[in-house]
Amino acid sequence: MSRSLSSRMVAGALALCLGALPGVAAGPARAQQPPTLHNVIPGSEMVMLQARIKTIDPQTRAITLQSPDGQTVNLVAGPLVRLNLLKEGDMVTAQYYRSVAFIIQGPKQSNAAPAPADSFRAVLARPAEAPGGIAVTVKQISGTVIGLNPAAHTLEVVDPSGGPVYRIDVTDPERQNILKMLKIGDTVTAVISEQLAVSITPAK
Repeated sequence: MSRSLSSRMVAGALALCLGALPGVAAGPARAQQPPTLHNVIPGSEMVMLQARIKTIDPQTRAITLQSPDGQTVNLVAGPLVRLNLLKEGDMVTAQYYRSVAFIIQGPKQSNAAPAPADSFRAVLARPAEAPGGIAVTVKQISGTVIGLNPAAHTLEVVDPSGGPVYRIDVTDPERQNILKMLKIGDTVTAVISEQLAVSITPAK
């Protein structure tokens, strides 16, 4: 592999792992193009959980797990998960990639630079990629902040009209600064990855 190609690959990998925000255009010919955002989930976002299957939907591959302390986690089973071997009530060990915010916009009063609409459209236009090249769906959510941990770069958001609580890990350094400006009760808009299960096996 040439030194030039190797350098480009390393630079690209660093940009992806940081969840890069729109950068400066590469040249005049691209000045008017929509910005490019990279949807890549860091390998560090892999979580292992032992829990019981609360619900399972073979059609949508949606699974809800409930941990021994009563917490629930909503997952989408990846292509390698054999749903035919699982049923509600089973105690399982699951490995999954948790929700990552690729772009987040706080309330206007936070004084954070708003993300352009083109940025949201650019992120939503392509799937995210987990380590190993696994495609992960992204979606836009808007909700009320009910939990904040700026030190861990995480927040919890819930739709005030009803719905699940999303625990979001913000991987982009610039967007992490927004967390310091937020408070409980603020409304935020974010583009996040789904929580993709890469393996779910019967617990030993």
